[in-house]
Amino acid sequence: MLERNGRAYEVGDVVWTVDPFKLGHDRSRLFAIICTRTHPFEGEQFIGVTVTTTDHLVAHPLEDHHWDIGGTPEQSYILPLSIHTPRADNIQAPTEYDAITDPWQGRLTDKFVKSVIDELIWTIRKYE
Repeated sequence: MLERNGRAYEVGDVVWTVDPFKLGHDRSRLFAIICTRTHPFEGEQFIGVTVTTTDHLVAHPLEDHHWDIGGTPEQSYILPLSIHTPRADNIQAPTEYDAITDPWQGRLTDKFVKSVIDELIWTIRKYE
């Protein structure tokens, strides 16, 4: 199980973490958690896919029906092929947005998360 500041995070949760694509700990990025328990550093890291406001060729729009609870304030996309393994210690509310004080943004539906994972697995196996 992945825990941070008394909250248990699970597959499907969308969380703010330190942005691995920018320098410094004062920049944040959203990631959708796709794996916690089978990660080699269970409890310390998770596998996440990038959530962005930029539409890319392989991006999937996050629509209202993809969320069990929560959502994003503007149109966002999930990038199944943009994978990162953030540390649980890096889950934090984004410091650049004063109005957001909770690093948890919401939870995606199991069906949508499964489709993201299936796409990732299909892409990796395509080249076997």
